[in-house]
Amino acid sequence: MKNENTLVLELCKFINPNKTKIESLMKKAVHWPYVLGQLLFHRMGGAAYCTLRECELLGKVNREMRNSLKTIHESGTVKSASLKLALAELADILKNAEFPYALLKGAYLVSLYPSGLRTSNDVDVLINQKDLSNLEMLLKAAGFSQGNVRNGSFVPASRAEILSSRMNRGETVPFIKQIDFPGMEFFEIDINFSLDFKAKQENNVVASLLKNAEPLIETGTGRLPTLSPADFLIHLCCHLYKEAVVYAWVEMERDLSLYKFSDIYLLVNQWTDHVFYAELSEHICKYGLKQECYYALLRTKELFEIENNELNGLLTGIRPANTDYLNEIIRPEQEKKYRYDKVFTDWLFTSGRKEYLYEVAYA
Repeated sequence: MKNENTLVLELCKFINPNKTKIESLMKKAVHWPYVLGQLLFHRMGGAAYCTLRECELLGKVNREMRNSLKTIHESGTVKSASLKLALAELADILKNAEFPYALLKGAYLVSLYPSGLRTSNDVDVLINQKDLSNLEMLLKAAGFSQGNVRNGSFVPASRAEILSSRMNRGETVPFIKQIDFPGMEFFEIDINFSLDFKAKQENNVVASLLKNAEPLIETGTGRLPTLSPADFLIHLCCHLYKEAVVYAWVEMERDLSLYKFSDIYLLVNQWTDHVFYAELSEHICKYGLKQECYYALLRTKELFEIENNELNGLLTGIRPANTDYLNEIIRPEQEKKYRYDKVFTDWLFTSGRKEYLYEVAYA
């Protein structure tokens, strides 16, 4: 792996960063525009700024690089505050909801990360598929419409797009409302009803996750439910896996992003006790999600070089008998499967990954 990519990964390690290693890499010939571009692409500029600040290395960084990272961090701080305001509005919209739901990912993580490191324009909501219509009615009554923001403008979704997303992605086309908060012009809500790329009429895992949901998100106007800690981490793993291995995401070059692995990196460093890992292992096995969680946790460990005996034990316990799938990409709508031969850390930084895939037998 080239020096720039190694440096990017080191700058993303905002928890106990390795100052000596970062300094050593910085002394070598570094193409700073490339490093900055990778950090921006992977939404890790704020983390890099905090890492350099903690290591007291900001003064040794190229000025344009330093100023860009500072701007990203400041912008992230503003956007995080706006997301919390939007969550307060959502709490009011959902206060009379008569169905189980849980907010996912950024809605909870924004308060777990150091300020300015985790931003998001959207909120993911997990519900049972049978409750889709009820949630849709509440959002539409509050002024949300289905579509996408393209070139700064809202574009309504077609009926075909709405149906395709439900059938092939296990989630809806986003519900969007213009709110014009600082750094957050649009508020986007993604409704998830499956943990993989399939739309299942009955998903007992989702029902179990929702049954264990806890009101952990404080908005100032009320608490919103999210998944229990073990289930929250499991969902992050499943969501990461869904995007990393599905051909459509590879084609869009949105399959792999360091901030998704960073979420898992944060939690496995914050939630470290044996009781938590025992519960995590129990739930992974109970839900039948060894493959998804092994992929996400193993890849996170590789990228961030995590040394955690509890994590190591968990990985040993959930390791699937056949791990060929780790380098496979699925195209479910065409029943096709592809492989790649690159080392994962190199694969992450490879442009045009689709061109390096070759088809293998679909099973």
